[in-house]
Amino acid sequence: MSKLLCGIACLLLSAAAYADDQVIEKPLVAQSLAGFDQEATEIRAGMHQGGRYEFLKADDKSKVEARLNSMHALLEKHANQNDLNSADKIALVNAQEEVNAILKHNDSNRLVCESRAPIGSHLPIKTCRTYGDIEQQRADAMRTHSDLDKSRVNKGGG
Repeated sequence: MSKLLCGIACLLLSAAAYADDQVIEKPLVAQSLAGFDQEATEIRAGMHQGGRYEFLKADDKSKVEARLNSMHALLEKHANQNDLNSADKIALVNAQEEVNAILKHNDSNRLVCESRAPIGSHLPIKTCRTYGDIEQQRADAMRTHSDLDKSRVNKGGG
């Protein structure tokens, strides 16, 4: 019986881990101020190094922050989304959709696939990597390039 329970627990844990690796379709669903504040806190934490949205460009980060602040202000005026007038509801939904689009596009778990023919072949091969892996590789390459430039300057070359 304990083997069965262990098997079920392992299956559930692996399913939960798999779910964490999926792109969050709608990270923000502003229904009430309390729920929104919790979601906004999670989003802001995800924008820091090591977070789900760590590779957000500065411009996108500032857009997300501005939209989160405007949504907070709208929800602060009302008990929940149902108390908003139609103009405020439209503003809230538009801000929410913009934040969700930016975050979904910059989610480190988003799968990016490309089809490319390797050198010497006409048959394309499809390769898929996560957005986070691509951006981490890009950052590592830039850091390596910068380190090489610094070492050349220090040696008097270049």
